[in-house]
Amino acid sequence: MKKSNDLDFDRISKYYHQADKAGFFQDISSKLWNDLGLDEVFFKIDHTITKYGQQYLYSSLRLVKQGSLVDKNLELTIQAFEQNPKFESFLMSKLDGLAKNDSYFLCNVFQRETPKNPWFILVFYFLSALSFIGVVASFVTQAMIFPAILVITCNFIIHYWSKLNVSLESGTFGQLGELLATSQSIIEESKRQEIFLPKQPKIEKTGSLIFKASVLKPRMKGFGELAELAGYITELIKAAFLIETLLYYSILKEIGEKRSVIEKNFECIAYLDFALSISKLRRSDPSITLPTESDSLQIDGKGIFHPLLSDAIRNSILIDQNGVLITGANMSGKSTFLRIIGVNCLLAQTINSVFAEGMRIPKLRIYSSIQTFDELESDKSYFYSEAETMKEMLAVDKEQGFNLLLIDEIFKGTNSRERLVISSEVLQTLAKGNSIVIATTHDLELVDGLPDFMFFYFTGEDVSGKYQYDFQLKTGVLQSTNAVFVLRDMGYPKEIWGKIADKLYK
Repeated sequence: MKKSNDLDFDRISKYYHQADKAGFFQDISSKLWNDLGLDEVFFKIDHTITKYGQQYLYSSLRLVKQGSLVDKNLELTIQAFEQNPKFESFLMSKLDGLAKNDSYFLCNVFQRETPKNPWFILVFYFLSALSFIGVVASFVTQAMIFPAILVITCNFIIHYWSKLNVSLESGTFGQLGELLATSQSIIEESKRQEIFLPKQPKIEKTGSLIFKASVLKPRMKGFGELAELAGYITELIKAAFLIETLLYYSILKEIGEKRSVIEKNFECIAYLDFALSISKLRRSDPSITLPTESDSLQIDGKGIFHPLLSDAIRNSILIDQNGVLITGANMSGKSTFLRIIGVNCLLAQTINSVFAEGMRIPKLRIYSSIQTFDELESDKSYFYSEAETMKEMLAVDKEQGFNLLLIDEIFKGTNSRERLVISSEVLQTLAKGNSIVIATTHDLELVDGLPDFMFFYFTGEDVSGKYQYDFQLKTGVLQSTNAVFVLRDMGYPKEIWGKIADKLYK
C-alpha cells in the first residue's frame, strides 16, 4: 500500500512556496501541517489528474481564502460536473493528456521573473539574415559560397553554444504550449455547452505562444529511418539560420509580456482539476458532508472522524465555551481527537468538506501545539520549545476573527508542581475573547484550576486481563488511570507492575 512518502512534496509544494501569501485568511504553518499529519491526509484526499491540479490542491490547503466558510464558486463548479457528465468526461480526457508530463516546474514560468533578452540577440538576428542572404546569393554567384559557409559555421557554433539552455527549457515550453492549448479547448467547449466556469482566462492572446512552444517541443525518437533523417535535416536548418536560438529568446520575451495571461490559464486548468478531485473524493466516501457556517464562536460536530480512520468510532461534540479540557487514559484517543477537530476545521474552510455527519463552525484560524521536540541544534529544551509555542498562541488573541487553539499534554516538559500552576494560568488566559482552546492532559489535578472549562474524557476498561479502549468521547472528568495496565500488557514482570498496582489501588 502506498504512503504519503511516495509523493514528492518538495515539488508538489513548489507552487505554494512561490505564491504571493498576502491577502489570505491564514497561511497554514509547517508546524500546524505536521501536527495535524496533513501529508497523509493530502495523500488520502488527492484525486487530481495533473501535477498542476495536485499543486493547486496543496496550495489550497495551505492558503485559507478570505470570505465565507463555504466557497460558492467551488460548489457551482462541482455542480456543473454533476449536471453535465459529457463535459466532465471531456474535461477528464483533456486533463489526461496533460497528466503524462512531469510538470511540477511549469509554475516557474509565471512565478519567477523572466530574464530580459541579452544585447547580443540583435547580432543573432543579423547573422540569421546574413546566412539566408548568403545561401540565396550562392545560387546566383559562386563567389558567395565561401562567405555563406563562414556565416553558417559561425551560426552552428552559436546554435550549439545555446543548445544547453534551449534543451533545458524546451520541455517546459512544450508543457506550456500543451497547457495553453488545453485551456483554450476546455473554455471553448464550456462556452459551446453553456457551462459556467469561475476561472475563464482570455484565450485569444495565447496563439503565438502555443505555436512557438510546439516548434521548440522536444521531438520523439524511434519512428524509423526516414523520420530520423528528416529530424537531422531539420536540425541542420535550425542551426544554419539560428531558428531555434531566436525562437527561444522570442518565447522568453513573450512570456515576460504575458505572465498574467499564462498564470490565469494555469489556474484555470489547475482549478478545474482541483474541483474535479473534490467531486471524486465525495463520491468515493458518502460519509463526507458539506459544513455550515456559524456566526458565533462555537463548534458543533456530529459523528466526526479522521479521514484516515473511516471505520473508526465517530464522536460528537458541542463546544459553546472558550475552554475545553480533555482528560484520558494513555492511548485512549485524546491526541487523535485533537487532530480530528483540527483537520476537519481546516478541510471545511479549504475544500468545503468534512468527515462527519454534520459540522457547524465559524471561520477559524487554527494554531497547534501537538508535536514538540527537543531542538538539539539550537540547544532548546523540550520545555523551552513548548513555551515558545504557548507565547505565540497568547499573541494570536489580538488578531481579528475567531481562533482555534489545539494543545496536547500542555507543558509536559516540566515537573508536576510547576506544570499545574503554569498550565492553569496559560489556559485560562488563552480561553478568552475570540478563541476556543482545546487541551488534553494526564494531570487530573488541572481540572480544579479551570472552573470555567468544559470537560470531556476518553477511557477504557480491563477485560479478561487485557485493557481495551472504546474511543468514545464522554462528558466529565476521567476517574481512573491505566498506566499500570499498559505496563502489564507490554509484558513487564509481574513483580514490578504488581507492586505498582498495590501502591496505587490499595
